[in-house]
Amino acid sequence: MNIAEKLTQQDFQELLIKIYKRGQESKHIEVVDLVEEIKQHIISVCSSKEVH
Repeated sequence: MNIAEKLTQQDFQELLIKIYKRGQESKHIEVVDLVEEIKQHIISVCSSKEVH
């Protein structure tokens, strides 16, 4: 099963909202940190779905 099959539309929407809010709250964002946060969110969602 690939990532696209594990992430629901709601999961993806929550991720996008989280990223948007982070961008609005911070004046300076390191791209590396943002990518790492996205990666961790996706891993977390996918891992939780493997358990169920």
